[in-house]
Parts: sequence; structure tokens; C-alpha cells
Amino acid sequence: MSYKRCPSCGGPLQAFRDLTEEEKRHVRAEKTGFAPEAYIRCAREGCRRYQRRLNWSDGGYFPPPGPA
Repeated sequence: MSYKRCPSCGGPLQAFRDLTEEEKRHVRAEKTGFAPEAYIRCAREGCRRYQRRLNWSDGGYFPPPGPA
């Protein structure tokens, strides 16, 4: 786990984790310039932000969870 700036959460640095396999599939479809392994996800509850490890401005958001 690493700590990075999260544009969605603001405030102090947030914990980021590696992507799950399902998240990697989403990132692979959205971002074609880098491998999904180059991206990490904000671990804060409710945050859907993912961003490249070495460039916080290169990122996006996972869609909201579907109905349960």
C-alpha cells in the first residue's frame, strides 16, 4: 500500500492499493497507454478513483456499484 494525493478525497494523503483483476479489466478498456499494473486505487471507503502510480493526474473513476 502506498500513500498518494487523491483529487477526489482531498485533504491529507490517502492510502492506495493495487487493482483487483476485475478493476484491471476496466482500466485496460479505459486506458490504453499503460498496462493496468501501472495504476492503483484509492482505498478510502466510497472512493472510486484510480490513478497511475507515478502521475496522479492520469486516472479516472470506476463506475458506481450496481444494485445489490
